[in-house]
Amino acid sequence: MRRAALLAAAGALVLSGCSGTGDTIAEQARQGDNKGYIAGDGSVELIDTAERDIVMDISGTTLEGDPWSTDDVRGQVVVVNVWGSWCGPCKAEAPDLEQVYSELTEAGEPVDFIGVNHRDSVPTALAFQEAKGVSYPSLEDDGGQTLLQLQGLANARPSTLVLDPEGHVAARVLGQVDATTLRGLVEDVLAES
Repeated sequence: MRRAALLAAAGALVLSGCSGTGDTIAEQARQGDNKGYIAGDGSVELIDTAERDIVMDISGTTLEGDPWSTDDVRGQVVVVNVWGSWCGPCKAEAPDLEQVYSELTEAGEPVDFIGVNHRDSVPTALAFQEAKGVSYPSLEDDGGQTLLQLQGLANARPSTLVLDPEGHVAARVLGQVDATTLRGLVEDVLAES
């Protein structure tokens, strides 16, 4: 009798584990309890040149399997966007990021873009990029190593950092960024040179 009660209790625990209690990232985001997911508040921060003391050294492997490093793009303004295919605001901002990237590239501006994928498999991340028409590269999720390189400045999803040509963090947006805001931040940093 006691064994039957223990088995019934164990069965109930197993079933409760399958009941969709918010264990996936998408479910956590929908619940809004911030368990494992931090939504951005839309704050925009432009850092004065005299106060820029953080230099970003970022490296990793792109979704296409190529190495990428900020060392290779020193001398350019770099836009770093942290995203996940499961993140609603990331989906919404992707066309704006691509628009600014395309416009700046066509204008020949010394600007590079890199995405940093968070919590997607490579096939899922590539499918997201294709569906959203994102043509700049993204680094694959490497278990959080690249996120650690961002020194806690991009904890919200999405987050966007603008690095000056020396690699200092010049601006950041915690949350969804629109084309007008992003273009303005990049142009401000370009104008400093």
